[in-house]
Amino acid sequence: MWVFLRTLSLHLQICWQIVVGRGFMWLSQLLGWGIPIIGLVIALTVSGVSFRFGQTCHVNHRNSLAAFWVPLLVFAGVTVIMQFATFGYCIKVYLASLASNSTTTERSKLPSYTASVRTMSPRQAYHRIRRVIQLQWRGIAIVLIIICDVIFFAVVFVFQDNVVQSAKTSDKARPWVECLALEKVDKKNRCLQYAEDLVVPLRTVVAVLVLLAMNGIWLLCLLGRWSMVTGWVEIFGIGMPTGVRAASASVEASR
Repeated sequence: MWVFLRTLSLHLQICWQIVVGRGFMWLSQLLGWGIPIIGLVIALTVSGVSFRFGQTCHVNHRNSLAAFWVPLLVFAGVTVIMQFATFGYCIKVYLASLASNSTTTERSKLPSYTASVRTMSPRQAYHRIRRVIQLQWRGIAIVLIIICDVIFFAVVFVFQDNVVQSAKTSDKARPWVECLALEKVDKKNRCLQYAEDLVVPLRTVVAVLVLLAMNGIWLLCLLGRWSMVTGWVEIFGIGMPTGVRAASASVEASR
């Protein structure tokens, strides 16, 4: 949901020249927290969760498509379409600027958003979009990384649900069940080979979990600011050496 809102913000700025100010910020806070909470309540109510992967609690298969996976993939799909529409518009403006004979120069700040797209020359539009992308490239990178993770995550676990359900209605699980019934010692390890066809490969699940766990690292690397550190230091009233404060200010200024 947050990735969708980030993409929507960028799309409105670049393609429609709409100011995303304080009103959009409060709306984003409402939707960014509210819709996931509503989705969680619905998923817990109509589907429920259980310990389906060892010590990992996960949403049940029953009603999970309508309550969890379809809404997740809808938001992901709309985000992808909106992101590529924004990229397509940028490419269109860039190509138009190459063919334009306008001699307008790039301003040091973003041009006013009050001008209509139709009244701007292709080169002016190109300069404005380039400036927006220079300011927002970290957000664009986060959107692309997380949306890929979400789609990969959803596809893998939906496929896992389907594989498990098919095992209940076919004879695929018979060798594994017979092994559990016949083995007297170390049933888990000796019968594990018969269960490989009943689940998604372990390396695929591990890849999903590693990618999801790395999202926090990407957020810190791309969106982290020294001003966040100094802000928390000032909130808690911790003294900061003058040299460290000057260095952090220099880093922020360079960005």
